[in-house]
Amino acid sequence: MEKTLILVVHGIGEQAPGETIDALTGGAVQELRLPGAIEGRTEMIAEPAEDSELLQLFPCTIRQTVIPASFNDTFDQDQDVLAAEVYWSDLSPAPKGPFSTAFDLLHSVLGLGYLALENVDHSDGKISPWSRRGVHAFIWIFYALLAPLNALLLVGSLSLLSDQFFFPVGQGAGKLPGALLLAMTGGLVFAGCLIWLRYKQRPRHSYMMRAFITGLGAMSALTMAAALLIWLGQDTPWIEALRLSACQSVETTACWTRDYQDVALIAWLSTLFTGLVWLVAMVILLALFMTTTLTDLGLRRTLLLFGIPIVLMVAVQVSANRTWPWLLLTALFVAVLGLALSPPARGMFRRSLDRITRFFGQRELIYQSICNAMLILWMLITAALWALFSGMVKQIGGSEADPSLLTMIYQDYSSLLTSALAYVMIAVGTLLAIGAVPVIIRGVRRKHLAQETPTGLDVWCGRLILNPVLNLLLFILILWMAFGGLFQAAVTAMTVFGEAYRDPFTGAVFLNGVNAQTGQQIWTADSAITRLSNFHTGITDLNRLALVAAGVLGLVIYRGWNFIANALGIARDISVYAARTHGAKPMDGNTSRYVQRQRILARFRLVHDHLARQMDYDRLIVVAHSQGTVIAAQSLAQNDLPDRPRVLLTMGSPLTHIYGQYFAKAFGLQPLPGRLVRWINIFRCDDFVGTRVRLDDGVIENLRVEANGHTGYWTDRNVWSALRKALAITPSDNRDSPDAPHVA
Repeated sequence: MEKTLILVVHGIGEQAPGETIDALTGGAVQELRLPGAIEGRTEMIAEPAEDSELLQLFPCTIRQTVIPASFNDTFDQDQDVLAAEVYWSDLSPAPKGPFSTAFDLLHSVLGLGYLALENVDHSDGKISPWSRRGVHAFIWIFYALLAPLNALLLVGSLSLLSDQFFFPVGQGAGKLPGALLLAMTGGLVFAGCLIWLRYKQRPRHSYMMRAFITGLGAMSALTMAAALLIWLGQDTPWIEALRLSACQSVETTACWTRDYQDVALIAWLSTLFTGLVWLVAMVILLALFMTTTLTDLGLRRTLLLFGIPIVLMVAVQVSANRTWPWLLLTALFVAVLGLALSPPARGMFRRSLDRITRFFGQRELIYQSICNAMLILWMLITAALWALFSGMVKQIGGSEADPSLLTMIYQDYSSLLTSALAYVMIAVGTLLAIGAVPVIIRGVRRKHLAQETPTGLDVWCGRLILNPVLNLLLFILILWMAFGGLFQAAVTAMTVFGEAYRDPFTGAVFLNGVNAQTGQQIWTADSAITRLSNFHTGITDLNRLALVAAGVLGLVIYRGWNFIANALGIARDISVYAARTHGAKPMDGNTSRYVQRQRILARFRLVHDHLARQMDYDRLIVVAHSQGTVIAAQSLAQNDLPDRPRVLLTMGSPLTHIYGQYFAKAFGLQPLPGRLVRWINIFRCDDFVGTRVRLDDGVIENLRVEANGHTGYWTDRNVWSALRKALAITPSDNRDSPDAPHVA
């Protein structure tokens, strides 16, 4: 009797123990007409625990059957089949409840940073040292500044509720000074961070967690120091000057109430610091794009692609005579059209288009797109969650005649903090509207996708992260939001700090926002900045609508947390697999590790060894789907398994076109084909994750089946039909009839 060991590795998403192997077993029984009974059991396997004396157990679902030699002509003897599932979904558990889901949503957005780091550190593409430093700096800003700032603002907001429920906040007798309250809050957070860093930090903790706790401790220490300075220097001139600056930038509620002025001042400083951090992040993104485009496209193509449109847009806004920019644009269009009619120009245009297409959609570097998406998603989701929290504050914040401290603070500074929210909402709406076009085209033309030779349909309507149009659009939207943020910062600075400004067209000098000669306000004068200001005002007038949209999104997160938690499974699993313990490059031999990835790969070996002790197998078959194909391929390539024939069956695999393309140095598969006797890869033509697996030696059998998305491979009759033909299995009921599912 020949003994076969089968290991099944599930993909991403919320998988229950045994769910995958049961689907595989059920499909095999139905489609292959397996004879005999199938025995089932679940055994617990212990995995090593670095920081605990307790055993860590995970379930191993096992199925076993005997297939007689008479079942198929390819079998010389009876087959004793022992199959087990390599279960790892519990390492990225789904959150429970709306608040946990909200934090998990933010965590998933931050987890995109790991993918950007992986791409910039492990890609085969040409990357300048400045780009690598820029990506690391951008991700550090998110992990160590933006995320801790939001957390600290939330903790500070909760502490201000004490004014309503516990003790009054103010300057008089029997009141706790607001600055002292915030100093105490900052001190408690700082102490908690120190305790974690000193006693709770473990080698397995991720880079995100380390940077977040460190940044939170630093921000809380700064808050504590600033609050103590304000409390101790109540009547000093510089404190009064800061109070005046804070009050000039907002409506008059808490700011002009003496009891609350210190809290309002700290809120104003926090708002300005948050805005400054956002501007730095956007500047880094712009610098990243410039270095990348100059490296890949060259100076001339970069200027043609981005310089001319930007100059024209600005010219239209600042020009007193709106006619000449449009005439220039028309002349440029006619010139381009005329050149396009000549064969040499058409050839040059086609070559430039191909190069731009490769730059945005068919290259090894995607860190720019990931960083762009990370920034937009973070701004959108945090705005939604803060809008939801603001609504809760209003519900418990007292009456309109006697509002609470926190309510007044939100009234004052929420508008300042969300002054550019309309830009974000317009950017997201534009991205969704334009992004729907390739999605619709994919749905209509899905049977023509993923051909042997990639077509224009695959390039321009392929996976969203590879789409050239959406990659270009992401950067344009970053420019759009950068304009809104920078202009709003200029407006605030000129209003509060009284900066002087000389109009480049009229020569008029404005001080404190007022014309030094005529006394006219800068925002109403006929100047270049006036026209930009009018445009900016028209956009920011939509802030109320944007806040409503953000509130609706926050309510959707709150009410639909169960659906969102399940939908986040894909992003959560990918970020868990890419999580590193330090920000530096793990391949440089430093102390950084991929703890969760190593733990998942170790489970593959643990399951194998556990079953190998039960059966001395003659052949090993590994069946995997989606992310599981990456786990299986890495395990087979790295592990020193017994020298027995090995067969690999992958379905919906992102191995070579995602991991092999964007993280080539960390996911090299060159030694794998030599260790296999056969490799069959099945993919659907419209699968947005998996497609062909391509290696130089061409040993892989790629089987393209009918369109049906990325999930449900285990029970898809088209998949089983393709597998039967590949394995030359003919079940007794002749399933290969004309009515049977067919291979595309």
